[in-house]
Amino acid sequence: MKYTVITRKAPDGFYIASCPLIPEAQAQGETYEECLASIKEVLELCLEYRRERGEEIPEEVGASQVTVAI
Repeated sequence: MKYTVITRKAPDGFYIASCPLIPEAQAQGETYEECLASIKEVLELCLEYRRERGEEIPEEVGASQVTVAI
């Protein structure tokens, strides 16, 4: 399964990732690559937990970026 992950750089220099479709999935890392590896592991654990509890496993329909004027 594929999920969209949002990654940002925190003021302390760490990278922070989250998954909008699985809100409990959040991770951080000192590098972008470390952060992506961490969020992947967290997503796998979250999905395994949901499966064990018989909860819904959400599937993405699509992801888009929009431009806004500020």
